[in-house]
Amino acid sequence: MNDKQLIVKYKEQVDELRQVLTKSLSDLFQRPIMIGEEVKAHDDIEQSLSSLPLPGIALMFQSGKEANRLSHLILFPEQFVLLSYAWMVGEDPAQQVDENHLDGLREIFNQILGQTRMAIPDDNFRFHVENLQVGVAESPKDIYEGENGFYVLQGDFKLQSENESFDITHLVWSDQWTLNQVDDEAQNEEQAAGAPGNVAVEPVEFGSLGGNGQTYENNPNIEMLLDVDLEISVELDRKSILVSDLLKMGKGSIIEFNKSAGEPLDILVNGRKFAEGEVVVIDDKFGIRITQLMSPRERLKTLA
Repeated sequence: MNDKQLIVKYKEQVDELRQVLTKSLSDLFQRPIMIGEEVKAHDDIEQSLSSLPLPGIALMFQSGKEANRLSHLILFPEQFVLLSYAWMVGEDPAQQVDENHLDGLREIFNQILGQTRMAIPDDNFRFHVENLQVGVAESPKDIYEGENGFYVLQGDFKLQSENESFDITHLVWSDQWTLNQVDDEAQNEEQAAGAPGNVAVEPVEFGSLGGNGQTYENNPNIEMLLDVDLEISVELDRKSILVSDLLKMGKGSIIEFNKSAGEPLDILVNGRKFAEGEVVVIDDKFGIRITQLMSPRERLKTLA
């Protein structure tokens, strides 16, 4: 697959994923988001990296499995990271990026990845992500130290929201995308003539940009998830005690917690806090009334 074919494939994948991206970001930031892009290919990754506006906030990961594994770099301007975090938590933007902002960027990525997995089938592990890293890239060596000799795709995205506009760069590469020196027209003529010895070449699957054109709304894959069981638990409080104190306990012993009477209880879904509530009694059975859902800020605090 040559550079022109890779660019065409990349653009097709972006078009299919665009609706999920715009909806996810608009929901997270609570404001409309528009996305435009320009795509190009390079045959020198070092030259491509040296042209990036560094230092910048880098999100790096690998997607896919085995032969279809791709390496990704998404480079964000500092102002986008500061503003996007402020939009999520509903406060004024800070002056400098800190660990909270990096956690916020990781949360944005995970939210988009989750929405993508629900909206687009992933039978070939296109959205299987590993080695996710978020940090400040000072130089190209912070991003990549390896060999050249393969194509690198670069997508320059422009995100617009109201009066704000941000330039975000996505680089994706694979050592399987070796530089193709075969003349395209001669190759097409041989295939049309049925020349012997031709080997069928399958299109590259993009780990972070795959899809089959299904829309986000009313997707049957989401309906399939409606039957998935989730475990809901209510937590009173937690406390650490010594083994010696534990051994002294017997029937009738009282364990005192720090939480005051009347404070809301934590509601966990699959072990992760998502709301708070108060205990109620319904027909001689206990229940819990939700009093507050987790805000984006609180959700970020629960990140490991």
